Amino acid sequence: MSQIMIHQRKRSKPRRGGFALLLVLIVMVVTSIILAGMGNGLTTQFAAYRNTADYDKAQYLAGAGVHHAVAMLEEDSNWRGTISNIELPLGSGNRYSVTATDGNAGQVIVTAQGEAGNVTRRLECTVSTSG
Repeated sequence: MSQIMIHQRKRSKPRRGGFALLLVLIVMVVTSIILAGMGNGLTTQFAAYRNTADYDKAQYLAGAGVHHAVAMLEEDSNWRGTISNIELPLGSGNRYSVTATDGNAGQVIVTAQGEAGNVTRRLECTVSTSG
């Protein structure tokens, strides 16, 4: 009988198939979590900035409404009325409205409302028309 010799190869390194893949997957998951957290934080900061900017714009628009009413009163001290939906700047969607009504003797109550985005601000001033 002939002898069949079977040679077995000895491996010099232990087999680690899959360890690199597992390591890559773990790194990708950790990186994704970090990036998602950063994205969420930036989105929140941007929304806060937009709200603050709209708040300031609405305040300035209400102030513009008061100035508009005062200009009308300087032209005609008997003017009482409403100015509605003045858009500044044109096409922006930012608006103000103002109303002038009689107050105490020689005074006019000016109420202005500014709207920017989802924010509405209101100013009320007393203007003296005498002297």
